[in-house]
Amino acid sequence: MGELWELKLAGRLDAVEAPVLERELDHIPENCKTIELEFSAVDYIASAGLRSLVLARKKADKVGARLLIKDPRQSVKEVFDVTGFGNIMEIVYTGQDAEVQDTANGFYPLRPIQRWLVDTHFNKANSTMMNVGALGKLDDSVDMERLAEAVNGVLNAHDIFRCRLVFHPDTGEICQRFDGSVKKVVVETLSEEAFAQRKLELEKPFQLIDRPLYRIYLMVTPSGKFIYEDFYHAILDGIGVCVLFWREMDMRYQGRKIRRQAGSYAEYVLEESRKLQQEDEEGHNYWRQQLAGFDTKKHLPPMDRQDDGKWHESQVVHDIQNIRHEFFRDSGANEHSFMLAGAMLAMAKVTGEKEVIMSWVHHARTSAKELRLMGLMLNQLPIRSAIQGDMTAAQFLQVVEEKVKQGESYAHSLDEVYKNDWEGECASFILQKNTDIKAAFVLDGKPIAIQELPANKISAAENVLDIALTGLDDGSYILTLTYDGSRYSEVMMQRYAEAFDEVLLALQTENRCLAEILL
Repeated sequence: MGELWELKLAGRLDAVEAPVLERELDHIPENCKTIELEFSAVDYIASAGLRSLVLARKKADKVGARLLIKDPRQSVKEVFDVTGFGNIMEIVYTGQDAEVQDTANGFYPLRPIQRWLVDTHFNKANSTMMNVGALGKLDDSVDMERLAEAVNGVLNAHDIFRCRLVFHPDTGEICQRFDGSVKKVVVETLSEEAFAQRKLELEKPFQLIDRPLYRIYLMVTPSGKFIYEDFYHAILDGIGVCVLFWREMDMRYQGRKIRRQAGSYAEYVLEESRKLQQEDEEGHNYWRQQLAGFDTKKHLPPMDRQDDGKWHESQVVHDIQNIRHEFFRDSGANEHSFMLAGAMLAMAKVTGEKEVIMSWVHHARTSAKELRLMGLMLNQLPIRSAIQGDMTAAQFLQVVEEKVKQGESYAHSLDEVYKNDWEGECASFILQKNTDIKAAFVLDGKPIAIQELPANKISAAENVLDIALTGLDDGSYILTLTYDGSRYSEVMMQRYAEAFDEVLLALQTENRCLAEILL
């Protein structure tokens, strides 16, 4: 058709049929400027089919023609996504999929939680608060070249590491692409002086626009073998780093087979953006109601300091004495709801108020597909609960669980919360597992000793109070309170930590009344 040459394919593009396509491409017309491979009827593609498309691309380049893959089915598109093929081939959609094509070809919107974090960072662009990094010393027996191969395998398997933040050329909005290059990680041999200099460089913030949003170094020095990994928080959360990335790296290092291909974070972003385009007024109203009338004098510990008003981060660490993992195994209680209920009751205990609003940080990986998906998946769900003195511990736990389920059901409407920064003054609570410096990272059965956590030296988010409870392998828990030192004294935070510990003990007696617990 003039300068357009269209080939329609159907069925299976496998080892049997791929040579047929390759032979057909030997007959590209001389005046051809565009080659369209119509894929809407292709229901299967094998590695041989992918190879034939690479050859087709080379033949098209040779004659100066543009090669397009048109309207692939979802099953075929998933193969393109998993193999990274979509990054090297031009894929177009027509009809109902045209809107998806416009995004999939380049620009993806930021998810609401991503936008909130990026906007927060821009308030203090020189901050390292959004860096999620650690420097670890490896066992002397580690094969560094094998480790490099394992790291590169992880990076190339997940599209999140191709993510780049860019300005959309038409709207000027910050958005993201997933077609960036993945630089190969190599083993470096450094002197102690060069190693010290490298550590200083690692404390710098990320350059955000159109730059890699992670950095990984494998270093051998006279004092040992080291790994440094650092990720920008708007692309990866603690679960993604400490569980998914390290676990897969360890499996690859051991030569264990990765049984399932990872899902595409870009596809997840697209699916969510479609849902957000369908206005959900019910969900938005729910979050407005949860945060209506929030008052720092009622829903936060009493502010007992009035310095010069300049925020500065302070921290209190408290070893929880009154609970162990065996309690959840023996009682069947939901660990997350139980701990959140404890944090909320402790807040009521120190404020004297009968209602608590607290922002619960949830890992947001709820399906089998999402459990293995690397990317920023966290949600912050504002939980509001009235506390009645005649309630028993068991009844309050049930109320909190119901609130959590409601919040999770409206999680797709949290854009309303992030957009207005409504939860900015709330105390936030998170229960995390093996993501703390005291929790061992392991490679091939040998511990990785965390030497430094160079990120977060300068905070971008002036949080009022973050309540982090870390569960360790030995069954113990550590409570870390990170707070605004211009508002709170260490004495006040110690008071909250002790109240939390006391409440956890009381909650283990199901028929105990809240009025007695809050005395």
